[in-house]
Amino acid sequence: MAFSVEPKESPKEKINEINRLDLELLAVGKQTGLSFAEINELRVCDLLDYAGAYAGSKKDTPYKATQADIDKFFA
Repeated sequence: MAFSVEPKESPKEKINEINRLDLELLAVGKQTGLSFAEINELRVCDLLDYAGAYAGSKKDTPYKATQADIDKFFA
């Protein structure tokens, strides 16, 4: 009779997941234009609230790109 046992997640893998979350939060802060010093002043919940306010709600009308926006995108 054979059976299989699922390997447990190692503590090192859990640490890597936490580090990825930290990096994702830093990336969100940088994408919204904050410096690392400014991000450091915020709590996680404040950073998420700021990013949500920066992104706006889904109910907003779509922004029509201007030629300047297109030039900036392809620059």
